[in-house]
Amino acid sequence: MSDDEEDITVGRSRESEPARTLRELQAQVNTLTDVASGLSTRVRALDDRIEALEDTEDNDPVEDQPAPWVVFTPPAAAEDRRHRDDEHSPLWTVENFVAWFNITYVGLSGGPARPIPDCWRAHPPLAMEVATLAYSWRRANIGATANVRDAQYWHHQWRPGFAARLTDWVHSHCLDGRHRDSGTPARTDRFSTDADTIPTGDNEVQQHNV
Repeated sequence: MSDDEEDITVGRSRESEPARTLRELQAQVNTLTDVASGLSTRVRALDDRIEALEDTEDNDPVEDQPAPWVVFTPPAAAEDRRHRDDEHSPLWTVENFVAWFNITYVGLSGGPARPIPDCWRAHPPLAMEVATLAYSWRRANIGATANVRDAQYWHHQWRPGFAARLTDWVHSHCLDGRHRDSGTPARTDRFSTDADTIPTGDNEVQQHNV
Protein backbone atom coordinates (compact mmCIF):
# COMPACT_ATOMS: atom_id res chain seq x y z
CA MET A 1 0.00 0.00 0.00
CA SER A 2 1.34 3.39 -0.97
CA ASP A 3 1.67 6.28 1.43
CA ASP A 4 -1.18 8.09 -0.34
CA GLU A 5 -3.52 5.09 0.00
CA GLU A 6 -2.61 4.73 3.68
CA ASP A 7 -3.37 8.40 4.30
CA ILE A 8 -6.78 8.03 2.64
CA THR A 9 -7.63 4.95 4.78
CA VAL A 10 -6.59 6.69 8.00
CA GLY A 11 -8.59 9.76 7.00
CA ARG A 12 -11.71 7.72 6.41
CA SER A 13 -11.23 5.98 9.76
CA ARG A 14 -10.89 9.31 11.52
CA GLU A 15 -13.97 10.64 9.76
CA SER A 16 -16.12 7.59 10.59
CA GLU A 17 -15.32 7.60 14.33
CA PRO A 18 -17.03 10.96 15.06
CA ALA A 19 -19.96 9.85 12.91
CA ARG A 20 -20.40 6.69 14.99
CA THR A 21 -20.10 8.66 18.21
CA LEU A 22 -22.74 11.10 17.01
CA ARG A 23 -25.13 8.28 16.11
CA GLU A 24 -24.60 6.63 19.50
CA LEU A 25 -25.23 9.90 21.31
CA GLN A 26 -28.35 10.49 19.25
CA ALA A 27 -29.62 7.01 20.11
CA GLN A 28 -29.01 7.67 23.81
CA VAL A 29 -30.81 10.99 23.56
CA ASN A 30 -33.78 9.29 21.88
CA THR A 31 -33.89 6.66 24.63
CA LEU A 32 -33.75 9.28 27.38
CA THR A 33 -36.46 11.26 25.61
CA ASP A 34 -38.74 8.21 25.59
CA VAL A 35 -38.07 7.59 29.29
CA ALA A 36 -38.71 11.24 30.15
CA SER A 37 -41.94 11.19 28.15
CA GLY A 38 -43.16 8.13 30.03
CA LEU A 39 -42.28 9.67 33.39
CA SER A 40 -43.99 12.90 32.41
CA THR A 41 -47.19 10.98 31.64
CA ARG A 42 -47.07 9.27 35.02
CA VAL A 43 -46.41 12.55 36.82
CA ARG A 44 -49.40 14.16 35.09
CA ALA A 45 -51.58 11.21 36.11
CA LEU A 46 -50.42 11.53 39.72
CA ASP A 47 -51.02 15.29 39.64
CA ASP A 48 -54.56 14.69 38.39
CA ARG A 49 -55.20 12.18 41.16
CA ILE A 50 -53.80 14.48 43.85
CA GLU A 51 -55.88 17.35 42.53
CA ALA A 52 -59.00 15.19 42.60
CA LEU A 53 -58.31 14.24 46.22
CA GLU A 54 -57.64 17.83 47.21
CA ASP A 55 -60.91 18.91 45.61
CA THR A 56 -62.84 16.52 47.85
CA GLU A 57 -64.49 18.77 50.43
CA ASP A 58 -66.68 18.08 53.42
CA ASN A 59 -69.81 18.70 51.38
CA ASP A 60 -68.73 16.34 48.62
CA PRO A 61 -71.45 13.65 48.40
CA VAL A 62 -68.86 11.06 47.36
CA GLU A 63 -66.77 11.51 50.49
CA ASP A 64 -68.42 8.91 52.71
CA GLN A 65 -70.72 7.17 50.24
CA PRO A 66 -70.42 3.42 49.67
CA ALA A 67 -69.15 2.30 46.28
CA PRO A 68 -71.61 0.75 43.79
CA TRP A 69 -70.39 -2.77 44.57
CA VAL A 70 -71.24 -2.46 48.30
CA VAL A 71 -74.51 -4.41 48.24
CA PHE A 72 -75.52 -3.88 51.88
CA THR A 73 -75.70 -0.69 53.92
CA PRO A 74 -72.22 -0.26 55.43
CA PRO A 75 -71.63 0.09 59.16
CA ALA A 76 -71.79 3.55 60.68
CA ALA A 77 -68.43 5.16 61.37
CA ALA A 78 -67.13 8.05 63.42
CA GLU A 79 -65.66 9.41 60.19
CA ASP A 80 -69.08 9.73 58.50
CA ARG A 81 -70.22 13.32 58.08
CA ARG A 82 -73.46 12.70 59.94
CA HIS A 83 -71.55 11.44 63.00
CA ARG A 84 -68.64 13.88 63.15
CA ASP A 85 -70.36 16.10 65.68
CA ASP A 86 -71.16 13.13 67.92
CA GLU A 87 -67.57 12.91 69.19
CA HIS A 88 -67.33 9.18 68.62
CA SER A 89 -63.87 7.63 68.76
CA PRO A 90 -62.43 5.27 66.14
CA LEU A 91 -63.28 2.46 68.55
CA TRP A 92 -66.95 3.15 67.79
CA THR A 93 -66.20 2.66 64.10
CA VAL A 94 -64.55 -0.68 64.84
CA GLU A 95 -67.35 -1.86 67.14
CA ASN A 96 -69.93 -1.11 64.45
CA PHE A 97 -67.82 -2.92 61.87
CA VAL A 98 -67.63 -6.02 64.10
CA ALA A 99 -71.42 -6.14 64.42
CA TRP A 100 -71.79 -5.68 60.66
CA PHE A 101 -69.09 -8.26 59.87
CA ASN A 102 -70.85 -10.83 62.04
CA ILE A 103 -74.09 -10.56 60.07
CA THR A 104 -72.34 -10.44 56.70
CA TYR A 105 -69.24 -12.64 56.57
CA VAL A 106 -70.07 -15.72 58.66
CA GLY A 107 -69.94 -18.95 56.69
CA LEU A 108 -70.86 -22.58 57.24
CA SER A 109 -70.97 -23.91 60.78
CA GLY A 110 -67.59 -25.36 61.71
CA GLY A 111 -65.87 -23.62 58.82
CA PRO A 112 -63.12 -21.00 59.02
CA ALA A 113 -65.43 -18.03 58.36
CA ARG A 114 -66.44 -17.58 62.00
CA PRO A 115 -67.95 -14.52 63.66
CA ILE A 116 -65.63 -12.22 65.56
CA PRO A 117 -66.12 -13.18 69.23
CA ASP A 118 -67.81 -10.69 71.52
CA CYS A 119 -64.73 -10.67 73.73
CA TRP A 120 -62.44 -9.36 70.98
CA ARG A 121 -61.55 -6.26 73.00
CA ALA A 122 -60.28 -8.49 75.83
CA HIS A 123 -57.62 -9.94 73.50
CA PRO A 124 -55.15 -7.16 72.50
CA PRO A 125 -53.71 -8.81 69.37
CA LEU A 126 -57.20 -9.58 68.10
CA ALA A 127 -58.34 -6.03 68.85
CA MET A 128 -55.41 -4.65 66.86
CA GLU A 129 -56.16 -6.84 63.87
CA VAL A 130 -59.90 -6.24 63.98
CA ALA A 131 -59.20 -2.49 63.86
CA THR A 132 -57.05 -2.73 60.73
CA LEU A 133 -59.54 -5.13 59.16
CA ALA A 134 -62.29 -2.56 59.71
CA TYR A 135 -60.39 0.41 58.37
CA SER A 136 -58.91 -1.45 55.40
CA TRP A 137 -62.45 -2.49 54.43
CA ARG A 138 -63.62 1.09 54.76
CA ARG A 139 -60.79 2.47 52.64
CA ALA A 140 -61.47 -0.05 49.88
CA ASN A 141 -65.23 0.46 49.82
CA ILE A 142 -66.17 3.94 51.06
CA GLY A 143 -65.68 7.41 49.58
CA ALA A 144 -63.03 8.70 47.21
CA THR A 145 -60.51 5.98 48.12
CA ALA A 146 -62.89 3.16 47.14
CA ASN A 147 -61.38 0.85 44.55
CA VAL A 148 -62.94 -2.35 43.29
CA ARG A 149 -59.59 -4.12 43.03
CA ASP A 150 -58.74 -3.23 46.62
CA ALA A 151 -62.19 -4.39 47.67
CA GLN A 152 -61.75 -7.74 45.97
CA TYR A 153 -58.24 -8.07 47.39
CA TRP A 154 -59.71 -7.53 50.85
CA HIS A 155 -62.03 -10.49 50.24
CA HIS A 156 -59.27 -12.58 48.71
CA GLN A 157 -56.42 -11.80 51.09
CA TRP A 158 -57.21 -9.83 54.24
CA ARG A 159 -60.46 -11.47 55.36
CA PRO A 160 -59.33 -15.11 54.91
CA GLY A 161 -55.99 -14.32 56.55
CA PHE A 162 -57.77 -12.77 59.50
CA ALA A 163 -60.13 -15.76 59.80
CA ALA A 164 -57.19 -18.17 59.75
CA ARG A 165 -55.49 -16.30 62.61
CA LEU A 166 -58.50 -16.10 64.92
CA THR A 167 -57.40 -19.20 66.82
CA ASP A 168 -53.96 -17.63 67.30
CA TRP A 169 -55.49 -14.89 69.43
CA VAL A 170 -58.36 -16.43 71.39
CA HIS A 171 -59.25 -19.56 73.34
CA SER A 172 -61.49 -22.01 71.48
CA HIS A 173 -64.21 -21.36 74.06
CA CYS A 174 -64.27 -17.69 73.02
CA LEU A 175 -65.41 -18.74 69.56
CA ASP A 176 -68.40 -20.45 71.21
CA GLY A 177 -69.29 -17.35 73.21
CA ARG A 178 -67.63 -18.45 76.47
CA HIS A 179 -64.76 -16.05 77.10
CA ARG A 180 -61.51 -17.40 78.50
CA ASP A 181 -58.39 -15.39 79.18
CA SER A 182 -55.60 -16.42 76.85
CA GLY A 183 -52.48 -14.92 75.36
CA THR A 184 -51.70 -11.27 76.02
CA PRO A 185 -53.60 -9.99 79.08
CA ALA A 186 -56.44 -7.56 78.43
CA ARG A 187 -55.73 -3.87 78.95
CA THR A 188 -57.41 -0.53 78.44
CA ASP A 189 -57.28 0.87 74.92
CA ARG A 190 -56.23 4.47 74.27
CA PHE A 191 -59.80 5.59 73.55
CA SER A 192 -61.16 4.46 76.92
CA THR A 193 -60.39 5.34 80.52
CA ASP A 194 -58.87 3.00 83.06
CA ALA A 195 -62.24 2.82 84.80
CA ASP A 196 -64.03 1.57 81.68
CA THR A 197 -64.97 -2.07 81.48
CA ILE A 198 -63.98 -4.39 78.66
CA PRO A 199 -66.93 -6.45 77.36
CA THR A 200 -66.37 -10.18 77.14
CA GLY A 201 -69.76 -11.23 75.82
CA ASP A 202 -70.75 -13.86 78.38
CA ASN A 203 -72.52 -11.69 80.94
CA GLU A 204 -69.29 -10.59 82.52
CA VAL A 205 -66.97 -7.66 82.08
CA GLN A 206 -63.37 -7.08 82.97
CA GLN A 207 -61.81 -3.93 84.31
CA HIS A 208 -58.14 -3.38 83.66
CA ASN A 209 -55.64 -0.71 84.49
CA VAL A 210 -52.40 -0.38 82.57
